[in-house]
Amino acid sequence: MERQSPPTQRVTRLLDLLATQPRQGLPLSELARRLDMSKATCLGIAGALTRAGYLLRDERTKTYTLGPALLALGRAASDAYASLAYARPEVRRLNEEVGLAATVSAIAGDDIVVLDRTGPFGELDRMVQVGQRYPYAPPSGCVMAAWLSDEGIESWLADYPLVPMDASMDALRGLVDSCRKVGYFVEQMSDISLGALTVLAGFDGHDLPDPVARALRNMVSDLADRHHLAPDVRRGGRYAVTFVASPSFDGEGLPDLLLGLLVFREDVTFQEIQSYGAAVSEAAGRVTDAVGGRDPWRNQARLARCRVALPARARTS
Repeated sequence: MERQSPPTQRVTRLLDLLATQPRQGLPLSELARRLDMSKATCLGIAGALTRAGYLLRDERTKTYTLGPALLALGRAASDAYASLAYARPEVRRLNEEVGLAATVSAIAGDDIVVLDRTGPFGELDRMVQVGQRYPYAPPSGCVMAAWLSDEGIESWLADYPLVPMDASMDALRGLVDSCRKVGYFVEQMSDISLGALTVLAGFDGHDLPDPVARALRNMVSDLADRHHLAPDVRRGGRYAVTFVASPSFDGEGLPDLLLGLLVFREDVTFQEIQSYGAAVSEAAGRVTDAVGGRDPWRNQARLARCRVALPARARTS
């Protein structure tokens, strides 16, 4: 497992804090308080970042904001995700039409990373910020892996041998069938939520310390209770929902970006789930079309008539 670097973490925490309120600067004393640092330590970090252009200091208000040097980094990061330029207007459109915060995420190495998001910022969905990372390992990685081919899912599972899935294969099969049939993914709001997954940030699922491996095993054991599947969502019901998401696809038919709506409510109706799902899957479809991608599951009528099989590992559970 990679060694942590406390000095680097202090720098990233400071930048992340200022990114949550880019138009409102913070004075040194408030930065130090929120980051639980001494003022001397905070001043050293802020001073170095200001000299490099990553922060700006307003001499009149004595506050710090993000600096212009970050614009070049942002442009370079955007170039690494060419389809992000097509997804950004779609999440803003989702926000305007549905009234919920919307996000764009992508796989980066062994993580799923939030690349962009829109407001509003509710008390719960504040935990989902640009730059936040979640392990691509099971179970959090299901949100992207569910859209792979059967062989791709098998390869994904084999990549994380320290996270045993055998007891949850029926739940994974149901999730994949549901996603392929309706075109979107609905996570159930429960004690195991995005907030719980943030403690796993920085772990890639390959070389896990025992406490983290145990936490992942516990979450995998509850996989059946973490998603609302299409056959179980019925007219007249109300459901606790964290988010609804759908992927765009690249030219090879692989999931590229994940567009999501942050719901965070316990009383979502059947009609609302259908409305949210249709809105986000249509938005993702427009991104797929814009980049010349291919959605292998678009023909829902054909998929609804035949039950999708998972690989051999799933069938033996």
